[in-house]
Amino acid sequence: MSANKRSLRSTASIPTPSTSTLVPQLQPLPLPPLTFNSQNTSSNSSPIKIIPPGFKLPGLSPSELTLLHRKQTKLASTVTSTYHSLPNAPGLLHALASTLIFAQHEAGTAICIDPAGWILTCAHCFGDDETEYQADSRRRWLLFYTGLAVQVECRVWDPKRDLALLKVVAVETDGGKEGRIPAFRHACLSSNPPALKTPIICIGQPGRDDLESSSARRTKYNLIEVSEGAFRGMVRGVDPQDNSEIGTLMHDAWTYWGHSGAPLLTEADGNLVGLHSSWDDQTLMRHGVPLAAMREFLSEHLASAKARGGEDVADGGMALDNRLK
Repeated sequence: MSANKRSLRSTASIPTPSTSTLVPQLQPLPLPPLTFNSQNTSSNSSPIKIIPPGFKLPGLSPSELTLLHRKQTKLASTVTSTYHSLPNAPGLLHALASTLIFAQHEAGTAICIDPAGWILTCAHCFGDDETEYQADSRRRWLLFYTGLAVQVECRVWDPKRDLALLKVVAVETDGGKEGRIPAFRHACLSSNPPALKTPIICIGQPGRDDLESSSARRTKYNLIEVSEGAFRGMVRGVDPQDNSEIGTLMHDAWTYWGHSGAPLLTEADGNLVGLHSSWDDQTLMRHGVPLAAMREFLSEHLASAKARGGEDVADGGMALDNRLK
């Protein structure tokens, strides 16, 4: 295991993802990632800040803001093609509406797992070690597949499991009204680990920089790519809670360096079974953080994180907590 260090890309050429098996199917209109519910006045909430379009987005330099706007425009122009790239299976459109990409240059992907705006990604998206994590801002801007922008804050960072728990603290939208609170589309954790060779879907941001080229080049990938694959088992003899060197889940869905944190979902129902995290350049296998690590991480941290941050949507939180029991 000591030889298998995490690599965010292969040292060999990675082919463009094949879409030959992803036959476009007629889908309903795209699901909005965000709706608004009546305010629960009995809860001691920590409100999500609503920022109208055109107002200044905090925490971004001019160049970062320009990049965010470019990504928003690109996402908005590819909404239809993105959801048509999904296999026609229950739950996958909902999972797409729950997936987010990092707006910053470094790329990265994440998945919303609670209607109050609690999000999972890989810890190394916020720093490969504690020095990097402490040196950088704990707030980032993320984008849904429609281009909707949210600002998140990292509330829990676990480098051993390679998991981070984020909370939406602001959203750029003109849909908020007084007395209404945001409710986000969210993926459900699978009830059971997948069986070997279970078909899976990966939804993520490949990254625009071609890391396989010896010169500065851009890839031609979309900001969000959907790829098919299968669950290939677990790394033998390694604690599934320890993903610090390489993810203990194995899969063969196509990924690129920006896919870190991308949800791995069962094709049959769109339930979450892992997060893509890494690539083994010796075996050419993709790796991820498994369901067992996500469940244990959320069992340990979600309730206390909510208590520290204010109970935004108590009923929604209980629904997730019950699924983890």
